[in-house]
Amino acid sequence: MTTLRPRSGGGSSFMRRLVSDRIKQTARHRPEERYHYRCPFRSSSSSSSSSSSSSSSYHDDDDDDDDATTSTPVVGSTISPIRTTLALSVHFRHPSLGMKDYEILSRATAFLLGVDPPEPNDVDARAADADAGVRMDKDGTSPPSPSSFPHLRENMHLRNELLRRQDYRYDPASGPRRMPHQLNWLEFCPPAFRPRVHVVASSHVISPWLWPKYYGQDWLRVVGSEHVRYSLEVWGGGGDGGGGGVDNIDHDGRLRGDYRPLAKFALSPYPLHHPGGMDLAVIHLKDEDEALRLMTKLGISSLHLPSMHELEASADEPVFVPGERVVFQGFEVREANMADRENFIDDEDGASREDSGGDDMRSFHPYSSLGVLAAASPDRFLARTQAGPLPEGLCGGPAIKLPGATASVDDGMTVSAPLILQGVVEGIVPTNHESRELAGLASFLPSYRVREFVDYAERIMLERIIDKDLFAKVVDLKEKKVRRGTAFGTGRGSLVHELNYDEIDAHDDVEDDKDDDELTDDPSLQASLEGTSEESDTPRIDREYREIIASLRENHTPEEVDAILATVEREREEVIQIMETEGGDMDDVIEIVRRKTYEKKDQILEEIAKEMMAQKQAEGDIESPKDSKLS
Repeated sequence: MTTLRPRSGGGSSFMRRLVSDRIKQTARHRPEERYHYRCPFRSSSSSSSSSSSSSSSYHDDDDDDDDATTSTPVVGSTISPIRTTLALSVHFRHPSLGMKDYEILSRATAFLLGVDPPEPNDVDARAADADAGVRMDKDGTSPPSPSSFPHLRENMHLRNELLRRQDYRYDPASGPRRMPHQLNWLEFCPPAFRPRVHVVASSHVISPWLWPKYYGQDWLRVVGSEHVRYSLEVWGGGGDGGGGGVDNIDHDGRLRGDYRPLAKFALSPYPLHHPGGMDLAVIHLKDEDEALRLMTKLGISSLHLPSMHELEASADEPVFVPGERVVFQGFEVREANMADRENFIDDEDGASREDSGGDDMRSFHPYSSLGVLAAASPDRFLARTQAGPLPEGLCGGPAIKLPGATASVDDGMTVSAPLILQGVVEGIVPTNHESRELAGLASFLPSYRVREFVDYAERIMLERIIDKDLFAKVVDLKEKKVRRGTAFGTGRGSLVHELNYDEIDAHDDVEDDKDDDELTDDPSLQASLEGTSEESDTPRIDREYREIIASLRENHTPEEVDAILATVEREREEVIQIMETEGGDMDDVIEIVRRKTYEKKDQILEEIAKEMMAQKQAEGDIESPKDSKLS
């Protein structure tokens, strides 16, 4: 079977137009008019726009030295592509093409993107504790444990976990404490019913038949998703000890040593593609729990994206700064990858294998290169790469934000600090481009465009997982609306407690278990615990309210629960009205309103009894008092 090959010139025509427009636009700008791009949520084009519309002008920093990439900064030498990326293979078989066995259709790089945000580090955790009211020392650190034995702290943590599982049927959202609208879409669904990671890759590699302008093979028109299967491979050092890919990584291109596949994992045949034509897709693991367990054992780390809330909160900060450094990682395809020939450079010897025929004998080899941001548009960033133009196979690979100097490796396997995704590799500017400054630069989709797409995909997935009514409630939470249509999280008295549970909530549960005799006699403290102070929306009251509602729903029909809640709401409004107009003691006003409710209830029950009595008398089931006297 002939290997996929792009239509002549089709793969790079868009990039040629893009950089040509950039040159024309730059000629009309004076150097002092150039600026850094900021987060484009308010001014730039939407992520749903077609990628062909993103040929807006690039702005670069011409003052950057061409030798800037020759000086390697302090980079975590243990950030290895065999820990952060996976080798993606797409095989296909079509009977009408005379195929009896599966053959390779395309190969490239993929990586795991975590659905849940990373757990906060010690500094972030202390800040969150301070915001939540946890007692801190003067230096901003938590007070020392009263015990000198560390195992006691572990036992307390285990007990808190057990308490957490008592309050939640399934695992709640993880990560730092956040408001409901700050959660990602899939975090509203327990991990037992949704994926824990996305597999991110290039759309043209996952589904080449969706790119007819890119590929020129006629036979590709009859290929569809039902004819392909996807797989991921974890690669590691060869058996001869030729480089494990963990130590002494210089990020200067192809890793030294021998490498081989260690494990292979199947993917589901249901990818989600970018709706606006960007070269992005996500797909998911089959038997994810077992696959992730083995991948973790082999040292694979998932990357993380800033949430949409974090991006919006940092909209005033520049997202593109010329000279900023990133790391490009993935797998080079050692022989000519026809699917990417127009998007990446040829082999070193320049030989063409178009007519080589036979089986596809290509192989992967881990690759890592330092990059320096050079130019940007709202939809794409360009970067100079230290090891030269990115080779074939890097499409779909991650551009990783450089971690802090404290990044290290735990047990020689995984990076301790979470790795943040800067973007997804799309290709390179053709090496024979007329502009020497732009020729060979790496092109990648920035993280905020990736986040927009991931949010789009997660919303679709959540809508398919949960029922319609529950999904509508999630949408209200994401839009910062409660059931009555008012916004939360924007002012005094409008706060809603975080949906995720952590050690602070467990600590509250422990305190609630104590006897009331152990509480202080301070009236203000007692008032706050009983919910009678001005700040009545305490965690305890909120938790008790949820327990009452849950008990009502277990013992009453939905109509009865709605009627009870409507009565409670009416009483609350009456109490507020009386307090505002007449004043008085709160307990006395509540008693008056409650007495009215009981009187109304007795009146309704009496009317119902009379109506039922009259109905039975009319049907002859019982005799009326007059008839009984006459007899």
